[in-house]
Amino acid sequence: MLDMETSLFASVPDNQSLFLPATRTFTAAAILLSGLSLGLQIEPSIFKSAQVNRLLRIAARSFAGLMIFLGIVSLVDIAISKNFIPYLSTSIFSINVDLHAMSFLTALTAILAGWGLYRLDDVTHNKHFSAEYCAVAVLALMSVPVIGYLFNLPMLASPGPSPAISRETPWAFIALAIGMLLARPQHSMMAVLFSKAPGGRLLRSVLPATIILLVGLALLAKWGESQGFYGKEMISPLALLAGCALLLVLYWRAALILNQEYGTRVKGEAELAQTNHLIRIVSDFTTDAICVKDRRGRYIFANPMALKIFGRQLNKVVGFTSVQILEGQEEAAAAIEANHRTVLSEEKANAIEFTLKSAVGKRTYYVTTAPWFGKHGKIMGTVGIATDITDRKRSEDALRAQEARLEKLVEARTQEVRELIGHLETMREEEKRAIARELHDDMGASLTALNMHLAIMFQQISNEPGMAERIVQIKALLGSITATKRRIQNGLRPDKLDIFGIKTAITDQAMDFENYTGLSCSVSLPDEEVKYSSQVETSLFRMVQEALNNIAKHAKASHVDIILDDDGDYIYLTIRDNGVGIPPAVHPYTLTHGLRGMRERAAYLGGSIAIDSKPGAGTRISITLPKTHIISPAESATILDFPKHPA
Repeated sequence: MLDMETSLFASVPDNQSLFLPATRTFTAAAILLSGLSLGLQIEPSIFKSAQVNRLLRIAARSFAGLMIFLGIVSLVDIAISKNFIPYLSTSIFSINVDLHAMSFLTALTAILAGWGLYRLDDVTHNKHFSAEYCAVAVLALMSVPVIGYLFNLPMLASPGPSPAISRETPWAFIALAIGMLLARPQHSMMAVLFSKAPGGRLLRSVLPATIILLVGLALLAKWGESQGFYGKEMISPLALLAGCALLLVLYWRAALILNQEYGTRVKGEAELAQTNHLIRIVSDFTTDAICVKDRRGRYIFANPMALKIFGRQLNKVVGFTSVQILEGQEEAAAAIEANHRTVLSEEKANAIEFTLKSAVGKRTYYVTTAPWFGKHGKIMGTVGIATDITDRKRSEDALRAQEARLEKLVEARTQEVRELIGHLETMREEEKRAIARELHDDMGASLTALNMHLAIMFQQISNEPGMAERIVQIKALLGSITATKRRIQNGLRPDKLDIFGIKTAITDQAMDFENYTGLSCSVSLPDEEVKYSSQVETSLFRMVQEALNNIAKHAKASHVDIILDDDGDYIYLTIRDNGVGIPPAVHPYTLTHGLRGMRERAAYLGGSIAIDSKPGAGTRISITLPKTHIISPAESATILDFPKHPA
């Protein structure tokens, strides 16, 4: 432990500096405890665990309580006897350590500092913090010995009863008091100092300069007297004169700062008033309704258009919710409230439409609601702007009705075109059948009669020289004419389609395709006997004909599959090859008139056709037909949508 001198001015000449005693035991302990207590309370919640923070707070208050205890013991020691504490340490507690009590002023300061640390975060009933007052009192008490040391004044350096105060003690407690104030900058006194208001800026600008300059002038006056420039009687007048000049300059500077702040504030208020005036003009004369709500959904602002929509006065809107204002229109009120809650939860703008009943009838509004954020980024409520879109909605409804009428007209016209195409196809088939019948009845009979007459002639002239070769040529030509007639007749209308049905007709067509092209063609048909209407069978046969014709011309295939299937409700016809396929850039239905004809045939019968083709992987034509060829306008419109060509 550090030694302590009992007398402050023993053997000290008048012209020498003041003798400085060592820091006493209790004083050093109090300073250490104060540092620990303040350090544990720098951050109120340094850890996430509430239990750990509570233990730290208890420890900090315990250290503060020990400070108070040491101060009280020191005061008791001063009041009773100087040897009280050393006697206790050696006699009662058997501790062979020299314990020295604090001085009177140090003990009083320790009690105040301990009490301030103990109640660092406690607030009184009038919203004051006692810790701040204790810190200011510590600063005031410790400033006395500091001034005594600076100006070599024994009475101020050791006020009160002995023992004396060491040089380090006042500075330690001053630092502690400043730390107590800075540890809670949000408390009332420090909040003024650190505020951005004019008072805080003025205090930060003037207070440090005032203290430093006053102390500096006093020391300068003392130094001038010690150097013999003037006598002791001149110190006070000179200090007074310099202090007045300094205060005049400082107050003048403070007045300038206040004038600048006032000018800035007046200018800002004028700009704010102008901005508010413009906002008021926009708000009052806009045709849109503008409303502001708090977090609870109560209106805090509504412009004249909003009041007109609500049909209420301002005092009947502000402070009320949408449900309370829109009585009898629960659906609209519920939509507005739900939109308000959505914006608060998501913290982003949202838009809705709702309809209100007013004196002029039903009106539809489009409302855009945005979050209203406060100064620190906390959402305070919502701002909504409602636009009357009744006329636009009516125009949209009229346009949709016109579009619906046009769609129905297009469907009707499409149906008429389909029926016309079907009629033309029927007429064409009838013409082909009539031509085929003419070829069979007239030309067939003529060729048969010609063949019989030529046979009789050949018998009569067979013995003439050179006629045998001509007879062979005539018979070959006659057979060729007969075969051509039969091929044309079958192309126009195969007899087997009318006599034996679609299965036999497709099989014979596949065999003829193999004979003409040399490509292999396999046919898969239902096992049971199938019988469809004449239109359906004719369309199926013609589509097979057209598909095989396209394959022979363009596919460069070596094999073709024809598959006919029937599930009871629909007929499925598939023709696929292993040829070169259709290029991706070419739409399947734009290649040939035959494919377009196939699509029209399928559409007229209420069916659909899909073409799946990839370059180098062949082509697949899938045809689906219902067993009845009667179709509705809606189905006809659906058929107009061409299937997309796969990539």
